[in-house]
Amino acid sequence: MAVERTVLDNGIAIVTERVPYLRSATAGIWVPVGSRVETPGDSGIAHFIEHMLFKGTERRKAVDISRAIESVGGTMNAYTTREFTYFFAKAMEKDFPLLVDLLADIYRHSVFDEAELSREKNVILQEILMVDDTPEEYLNDFFNLSFWGGHPLGLPVQGTAESVGGFDRRAVMRYFGDRFRRRGIVVTVVGNLPHETAAAAFGDALSPLDLGDPLAPAPSTEPVRGSFLKRKPLEQAHLCLGAPAVSRRSERVFAMDVVNAVLGGSSSSRLFQRVREERGLAYSVGSTLSVYADAGVLEIYVGTGKEHVEEILGLAGDIVDDMRAGGISGDEVAFAKELIKGNTLLSLESTGYRMSHLAMNEMFLDRLEPPEELLSRVDAVTTDQVRDLAAEVLRRDRFTLAAVGDLPEGELAF
Repeated sequence: MAVERTVLDNGIAIVTERVPYLRSATAGIWVPVGSRVETPGDSGIAHFIEHMLFKGTERRKAVDISRAIESVGGTMNAYTTREFTYFFAKAMEKDFPLLVDLLADIYRHSVFDEAELSREKNVILQEILMVDDTPEEYLNDFFNLSFWGGHPLGLPVQGTAESVGGFDRRAVMRYFGDRFRRRGIVVTVVGNLPHETAAAAFGDALSPLDLGDPLAPAPSTEPVRGSFLKRKPLEQAHLCLGAPAVSRRSERVFAMDVVNAVLGGSSSSRLFQRVREERGLAYSVGSTLSVYADAGVLEIYVGTGKEHVEEILGLAGDIVDDMRAGGISGDEVAFAKELIKGNTLLSLESTGYRMSHLAMNEMFLDRLEPPEELLSRVDAVTTDQVRDLAAEVLRRDRFTLAAVGDLPEGELAF
């Protein structure tokens, strides 16, 4: 598999990976704008724009966009994160020209129709209500708001009912014309296509764009320590413990992946085994690693009954203390590395994963390498590196606790 790159005169980078055995082509446009560059007043506007890009262009109505891609058996979708928004399409290789035309059309010629905007506003308001009714998602937003304080990294990607309710066509178009038309845009293509073919097609479609200077997001800040509790009439207590971790750009991110895998990243992890398998205190328990350009968060999540909250916090504390004190064995590290490599190899069967890898490398890491290189980076992690990182990250005084639901009376602490 070969990875190649072309940069247009307006700064758009086109990165492709040719995979000879594929019969499909997957292409995406990545814009380095997400909730991190928003304010409380316009919170959710990037996510709103992502929705509106599928609601009609100068030559296609919303239904025409759907029919165009589905008429060839393809798919089209988009996502907004804290640091970027991307929209992509996948179809058979023979239909690659259609993918280019559709993606370029919605990015360059969306009209943001007033009636469509009004309808989509109601759709997103329902999405926000759905998050409020889903304890795990509600807790995720509550944790991030608490952990990051007033920093934009803590804003909910989907926005709030108040902010979304205030959007109008003029504000949305002004934001799109400014924030979504700046240098830093990346196009990724994965399929059995020559780089020259993909680069020429997207070059013709996107080179006329006049792009402004890159937008610099607010630097990350120190998180807020402490306990943040919100009692709601739910059947369970939902707990999230989070500590600062390494950034996406850190050379230690692969060692951090190993720490996470040992802690709670799988059903073989310490948290899962101690809390669920040995004690039966929770159905859902584990840890995740979230990484950004200049920051990262290691999170522990548990959903449990009110009567088990304090016991689980004690168990989690014991596990964290032991790992921090050097209790991670060489066998655990070796097992975690094989787990990560196996998961990566399975993910490599997805063109979406390969496309995302290319985009992350271009936007954040300045690398031009096939995703298989990840395996060697995981292999290079040593037990000493994992222990050193655990000793640095897994200090109890670095964790923030957020809890939602049926909580015990009084304060909770970790």
